[in-house]
Amino acid sequence: MKRTLAALSLVLVAAGLTTACASGSSDVEDHVVKAVSEGSSVPVADLVDDAAAKRFTIVCPYELPADVATRLGVSAKDLPDLSKRDDAQALVAVTANGVNAAEFRRERVDLCSSEGPWPVYEKTDTATVAVTRNEDDVYIVTRAS
Repeated sequence: MKRTLAALSLVLVAAGLTTACASGSSDVEDHVVKAVSEGSSVPVADLVDDAAAKRFTIVCPYELPADVATRLGVSAKDLPDLSKRDDAQALVAVTANGVNAAEFRRERVDLCSSEGPWPVYEKTDTATVAVTRNEDDVYIVTRAS
């Protein structure tokens, strides 16, 4: 009986940790949603909340980490692998201390509706992106061509 209770306790603790780590959205996703909800055209630099970011890009479905690494000039091991998925995207920022990558689903905001890979932007870039909402209430972000 004591072993059963001990095992049950471990299972409950593990389940609690898994639930705590698997939130429905991330701080990065929440920031991006807030930024794109500001209007029909927003500065691309507003997508990144990291004040330490020097440059950044978006990783879209089916992109190979090696291709993104080449674009950013970083190691592929620091990047999310979305090469076999279409449900997620990632915002990758390069800072003086390394690479910060945040992967999030495309259910609230879709940064990957434009053709081709995102370019690398400097945090000071003045380019803008267009924002619309589709029938499913998802923000669709489109890069200028």
